[in-house]
Amino acid sequence: MNSVFRDLLKLDRYPVKLFGAEVPDKGIASISIDSRTIKPGEVYFALKGENQDGHRFVQAALEKGAAAVVVAESFWHDAQAGLEGYAVFVVDDTLRALQAFANAYRRKFDLPVIALTGTNGKTTTKEMIAAVLALSGEVCKTVGNFNNHIGLPLTLFGLEEKHDFLVVEMGANHFEEITALCEIAEPQFGLITNIGHGHTEFLQDIKGVAKAKMELFHYLRHDGVVFANLDDPMIAKNAARFKNKVTYGFTDEADVVGENARMDGRGFPVMQIDGEVVKLNVAGVHNLSNALAALAVGKQFGLTVAQMREALENIHLPSKRMEVLRRGTVTILNDSYNANPESTMAALQTLSKFTAARRKIFVLGDMLELGEQATEQHARIGKALPQFHIDVFYAYGPLAAEALTAAQATGKKIIARHFEHKDDLAAALKAEMQPHDVLLIKGSRGMKMEDVLTTLFPGK
Repeated sequence: MNSVFRDLLKLDRYPVKLFGAEVPDKGIASISIDSRTIKPGEVYFALKGENQDGHRFVQAALEKGAAAVVVAESFWHDAQAGLEGYAVFVVDDTLRALQAFANAYRRKFDLPVIALTGTNGKTTTKEMIAAVLALSGEVCKTVGNFNNHIGLPLTLFGLEEKHDFLVVEMGANHFEEITALCEIAEPQFGLITNIGHGHTEFLQDIKGVAKAKMELFHYLRHDGVVFANLDDPMIAKNAARFKNKVTYGFTDEADVVGENARMDGRGFPVMQIDGEVVKLNVAGVHNLSNALAALAVGKQFGLTVAQMREALENIHLPSKRMEVLRRGTVTILNDSYNANPESTMAALQTLSKFTAARRKIFVLGDMLELGEQATEQHARIGKALPQFHIDVFYAYGPLAAEALTAAQATGKKIIARHFEHKDDLAAALKAEMQPHDVLLIKGSRGMKMEDVLTTLFPGK
């Protein structure tokens, strides 16, 4: 990594100046944007965010042993006297510098880079792809959901000579963001999980969502390979124009075909592919599509379904993503990490498949970033509850109240309540739950609906 910084001093496309001491010959350990956790040998990028300016902590980073710091020229003019003797990179924009440095570092590795985006299932699919590719070599992957203009560069800096594959997740809620991420990571392979109503506050409508996500495929249109989900009509329609593609889905028209998709009595999905039965230990029939995407990627790199089956059946996903918890005789589906209309409907479908449940309880927090469609989409959820045989519906937040109103308007028998405080909701749940109930918790990240479980089951 040391040579990357020296090379960047020569980059015509991005002006960088080095003041003070040379970068140590012993090398740079890694990159950091957090002065609180910086370790000796790391390079600290002083990023300016909405709430904090990293330049305030430059001195603290150096005192902790940072090998160098990257600062904005505006900061350097006022602070240079206090930074004598340190290696200081001065740039016009520290975020753009982080991205340029990451791209230069990525170019030092000749390996397949698989990028994926989509409305739902990005992190789950990323984990599944990484799990199957690990059968063929070392995989570097996005940590958690570090999938934006800051997280992606940090992922790239995790590349090492030992790695054979790079799998990166790309998130976006505005146009041109996927294109920008592609220019940093330079993938040769791309996959879009699905197109739904996420981020319509910024992308206008579902056509806008499709346009934003399809930026990945357009980046790859000349030399890359795209993996197209034929079960998603918008992806299937747009992917038809691409020559280098691998299709997958539960349709005979796909290159990689899933069959006999179903759920067992515990809510876990099962399917067949190439004569092999694949059983997942993660709840949700929608995860079969994510698994099929991973199988399509694995087959592209020469792996057989028989080889990949065990990897998929033993995968463990990050918490709060359709996480199945047992609390006594009560089963909890903790899907609180995020929510949009499509993922909420998929979660409700999963809940409905728990045939051994005494009652099905659904807790919904607001689905955010839906813009003008927010009221309509929440009402859509409420209207659908009878078809999923929901017995109890608790809503939290002003938008979730719209779902409750729509549920009550169906005339179907359902216990429905709205809450303004999570503590009150948790207390009501505690009084309401009965043995063998199944509880689904869902809501956008900003609602932090996992707090309900923490209150309901403290210390667990």
